Amino acid sequence: MAGAGRLPCPLLFLEHQIPPHLLPPRSMEMAATKRIPLSPSYNISKTLNSICKQRRNPVSTPQLHPCRFAGMGGAASRFAAPMKQRRVERDLDNKVVEALRERARTRKKTFKSVNSITMRLPRFKDGLRDMRDVFDHYDGDSNGSIDNEELRRCLRQLQVQMSEKEVDDVHRYCDIDNREGIQFQEFVVLLCLMYLLFGPNVTRQVSEFESAKLNYVFDELIDAFLFFNKEGDGKMRRKDVTQRMNEASHQERTPSHITTQLFKEMDLDRNGKVNLKEFLFAMIRWAGLETDEDDSNDTSP
Repeated sequence: MAGAGRLPCPLLFLEHQIPPHLLPPRSMEMAATKRIPLSPSYNISKTLNSICKQRRNPVSTPQLHPCRFAGMGGAASRFAAPMKQRRVERDLDNKVVEALRERARTRKKTFKSVNSITMRLPRFKDGLRDMRDVFDHYDGDSNGSIDNEELRRCLRQLQVQMSEKEVDDVHRYCDIDNREGIQFQEFVVLLCLMYLLFGPNVTRQVSEFESAKLNYVFDELIDAFLFFNKEGDGKMRRKDVTQRMNEASHQERTPSHITTQLFKEMDLDRNGKVNLKEFLFAMIRWAGLETDEDDSNDTSP
């Protein structure tokens, strides 16, 4: 069976209104007994105990005096590199937030409930299915990832005007798993961000015949983020997920440990906030858009 060993999208467990026949067999069994599986390694007691321990014994951050960097040589550059990366992240995040706010002002709301987003997941997968050929086209050495030079060639062909430094910054920004290259799912995230920032000409350059389908999927994914990001600041918080999960339900509330786990799967850098990049990465995985590694792990009877 394709995707053996992987759990379905957590969103599928969270809406009580989803018809049972749309849930996978295992989740139907659990829904019937009100026992909802999260992850084989997930232990809510352990998580809560860890949080309480951290609150009792907060870790203090050492204060570094500027003079102490003199003579430290390579150590200073190791401190500077993460600071530079954070600056790049912040600058690109600000550009994305500005584009999101403009979009929110000019477009009608697409989604009214989490359930309506969940039901779109199969469409997302179908609409992005042909992106594998696009990725392989730009992966010149066929090593499963796109490096800086390949990304420069890609953006030139997409007619995205960027300096070499800006391309390098985008490459680092979209290397979400820090594997020194942009893999397939990260490439889809990158194209969606380019679509938001530079408009539909990006998708026309990707594929003139498939551009309408890509526009639809990218629009829906971005609108799904705006649905959760009620404050409009480009940062989704756990309370946003909790509120959205429960506002359309007139029955029992979604258990807090479920919404916590859902948010945890999106909050990749564990800073308590989810930006559009992290949200897109999670949604693409939940939609079932597989990587080469996922394909290699599939088993056949």
